Amino acid sequence: MPQSPLNEALAKLKITDLSSSSGKPLLILESLFNWSRNYIGNFEDFLGELLKTSFWQLQDYLNNPYPALCLGLASSIDIHNRALAPSEPAYHSRKHFQDVCTAMTVLLAQEISAARPTNDLWQMSREDAWLLLFCAIAHDFGHTGLTNTRPCELEKISIEKARLFLRQHSANPALQNDLQSTIEPIILATDPADLNTLLAKFTGPNANPTKTDCLSMLMVEADLLASTLPDYGKILGTLLGQEWTNHNPKAAVSVASDQGRLKFLQNIRFVSPYAIMLGMEDIRKHSIELLKG
Repeated sequence: MPQSPLNEALAKLKITDLSSSSGKPLLILESLFNWSRNYIGNFEDFLGELLKTSFWQLQDYLNNPYPALCLGLASSIDIHNRALAPSEPAYHSRKHFQDVCTAMTVLLAQEISAARPTNDLWQMSREDAWLLLFCAIAHDFGHTGLTNTRPCELEKISIEKARLFLRQHSANPALQNDLQSTIEPIILATDPADLNTLLAKFTGPNANPTKTDCLSMLMVEADLLASTLPDYGKILGTLLGQEWTNHNPKAAVSVASDQGRLKFLQNIRFVSPYAIMLGMEDIRKHSIELLKG
């Protein structure tokens, strides 16, 4: 198995001085996600590499049930998606799962605690971090490559598959019941149609987010992060276009175009302190400027 560059990348991305959106953070992120895309091995192997990083080792605790659950869920996704071959979705493939787990790790590894009060909703416990990784693994489980015909249609499929996995693999009924209810709003938040509603909870005139809103926003940011990068994001737009070609050819052409990417980038925002520290708003704006020429 190839040596993972994740530890080195995570160390380099722990920065406090973001001098340029086109500088250090962007170059490291582009390289990291290209490594994810070119990784040779299945999703469970990739996740095993991720869990060996210093960050996830530091998140471990006594009787932690999550590593086994996360690896088991990744294995279930491998089995499900291998059965789809050769029709595994072009964008919502296991490579996307790897990207989102990588993005979640990069976000959570940003050290925000020193500058924020201890009762801040953005403070993530070890259990919160593992919950978010589990959601990152589960959020597109069973994705068909189609688009929603009703609110949260595909997200509900993923939730049900995650619940079935928990019923079959969790030896702790209390944890199973807690997870089944906790993951639902976080995964539902990844429906693109709900992004503006979620953002308004942080940026609107009546902003008053809850802890669940913060968890949901981090999940959404991890889902969007790789697509925001100027080079890697363009590759992902092309793959999404390929995925949509048969069922929505007009949208497929649009999403893969520069104009489609520009619209996407102008419609999203990064608001968590983790994403701000990583420089994702600067990178988003930089990507917009490149497209505008």
